[in-house]
Order: sequence, then structure tokens, then C-alpha cells
Amino acid sequence: MSLAVRLQGISKRFGAVRALESVDLDVEAGTLHALVGENGAGKTTLMRVLYGAIQPDAGSIEVEGRARRFRNSREAIEAGIGMVSQHYSILPQLTCLQNLMLGAEPGAWIGERAAVARAEELAARMGFRFDWHADASTLSPAGAQKLEILKLLWRRARILILDEPTAMLSPADSDALFESLAQLRRDGATVILVTHRLPEVMDHAERVTVLRGGRRVASMPVAETDARGLAELIVGHALERASAEPPGNLGEELLCVRGLVVAGYRGDDAVRGADLAVRAGEIVGIAGVDGSGQRELFQAVLGVARAKGGAVRLFGEDASKWPPSRRLEAGLRLIPEDRHEEGVIDEWPLLENAALGLQRVPPLRRGGGLDPSVQREVAEKAARAFDTKHGGLRLPMA
Repeated sequence: MSLAVRLQGISKRFGAVRALESVDLDVEAGTLHALVGENGAGKTTLMRVLYGAIQPDAGSIEVEGRARRFRNSREAIEAGIGMVSQHYSILPQLTCLQNLMLGAEPGAWIGERAAVARAEELAARMGFRFDWHADASTLSPAGAQKLEILKLLWRRARILILDEPTAMLSPADSDALFESLAQLRRDGATVILVTHRLPEVMDHAERVTVLRGGRRVASMPVAETDARGLAELIVGHALERASAEPPGNLGEELLCVRGLVVAGYRGDDAVRGADLAVRAGEIVGIAGVDGSGQRELFQAVLGVARAKGGAVRLFGEDASKWPPSRRLEAGLRLIPEDRHEEGVIDEWPLLENAALGLQRVPPLRRGGGLDPSVQREVAEKAARAFDTKHGGLRLPMA
């Protein structure tokens, strides 16, 4: 079978961080090729090199048998490559039709009626339905992703890169996505799937490539491995069997939520009468498809969203009327679902982001500002604790 993509010896560094070290990747035309690895393994960086968004320090790129050197993503798009990133490029204030055409303006002029007709043709081919004149802000995560895929088809992409496409989808929406990808492949497209979900790899991919620490450690047909074998390749050691023993004695109750009611952004109640208790040493999972109230629940617990009813107790005290700053001082933290929009400022360095939201919380606070030495200590400690790869505390996050 012919190759849609061949990457050879791709290397990339960001400051002192080695993101990719002489990585090779062959992707056969018409297949679904999975790319797996831990966070920071280099998966997204490698795909951004292929997409022209990042320039490699070394290595070569071939697309459909032709040597390429993309200076930017537009050149990659013109070569038939499209990418749906983890963070969608949909602009909520524009209509679905405007988002579909955004970035594809150069070329022959097309009227609205003809644009809608072509959009309907593409959507019907994939089994999608859209109100083209509705604002994109009305789309669900699954709807936004479908629109992103249609944007690639609008640009006549033949090689589709999907970076963690099911991260925010329900199981039903994930199944529908893979049905759509199967249709694309029947039409001749090639799909590169970046994912952490090994069952997806086993169920839908023909081949899989494993990255670890910026290096390719394996590439094989999926039929020649299993999920456990892939997991061991990803982490670099044999996996221990999970213990069936129940956890030991748990500590005191740290968080207690009783009868919490929180309004959604449409005015209806996103959370109705929620009860939740978390004890020291305990991990509590909250399950539900996207949009089931998890976001509003966590925002109300932190105090950034006002609860209409119910109570929140933190560390044995009634915190229902505490502002977010006091809850932070008490030791509560929230990692939001959209880290880039709500968790960090990409243009700021790690040093500043580590203190973001904690400016008034001891020991960072000193007088009317931050204690620089403590700020650096906090950032370094966080980087070590979470094994964060970075080129320097003062380099931008992006």
C-alpha cells in the first residue's frame, strides 16, 4: 500500500526541552493510524510539525510521495492536510456557516446560497445536520467537533489529524465519530488519531505508533498487540496488577455538599439537589456526559458560581458564603475542564501561571504584591511534582 505520510528523523527542541528526537512515522494511505503516548511524549508536537504549525529542527516530510517543507499551516492545508486540535477553533460569535468558511476565503467568490448548498452536501455525506445560520455558541461539544471535521472537508483535506477527538464526547457521540471516520476512509481519506484511549486504538486503528519521551519506541499493526502491551510500551515498564483490596481507613470529611442547586447559563437549573462528600485520602469520581452539570457543580463549590440553594462545607466549616479567595486560602483548588481558556494564560510563563489565582493566598502574598522567592519555589515545586517538561520558568506556556 502507498504511503500518505512519511516523517523521517524529525527532531524539535523548545529551549532545554527535547520534544522530539529523530522520530520516524509512516502512515499508509486510507488507514486509521493511531499515535499514543503519555502527556509530553511529543504526539501533538509531531502532528503540528506535519501540519506546518511548528518548524522542525531536523528531519524530512513526505506527503503522498512528494517531499515537503511547510512554512505554515496554510501550505499544509493546500497539500491536503487538515487538523482538529484538542481545543476547537470554532468562534462562538459567528454562525456555523461562517465558521465553516473561515480561513478558506481566498479563491473564487461564492455566494451564500451556493455555500449553504455545498455545506449541506458535505454534511449529508457524513450524516450530519446543522442550522447553518445559528450561532456556533449553540453547538454541543459533539456538534462543534462535527463542524471542525466539515471544515477540513470544505478545504478538501485528504489526510485528517484528530488530536484527542473523544476527550469531551459521550460514548454514543464517540461511536458516531468513528462511524463518520469510517465513511471518510471509504471515500479515500487517511486518518491519524492522537489518543490516550487504548480501547479506541484496538477497536478502530489498523496500525499504532508509540512515543515515549520524544522518541518513537514502537510501531506495529494493531492486530499484533493488545491494550496491556501498548500501555507497557507507553510507560516503559511492566504494569502491576491493580489491587482488589479496598482502601484503608479514610480520614476526616474535607468537603461536604448538601442539596446544592446551581443555575445553568440558559437560566434553567444545571445542578438540582446535589449531595457529595469527600474524605481525606479518597478519590471520588463524578460521572456524566458533557453538559450534565459537572462544570456548574465545581464552580459553585469553588464559589465562582453562586448557588441558588444548598450548602457547602469545607474542612468542617460552613463555606456557603465564602468568596473564592477564602476557599483558596483554606486549601481548595479547581482544575477547570477548559485549561487553556480558564486555567492558564498561554502567553505568560510558567512562573506567573503557577501563581495565577493565588496572589492573595499565603505564602505567595507579601504586602501588596507577590514574594518573588516564594513564587519561584512554588513554581519549581509544582513542576517537579507533576513532572512538567519546560524550557525555563520564564518561557511562555504556549
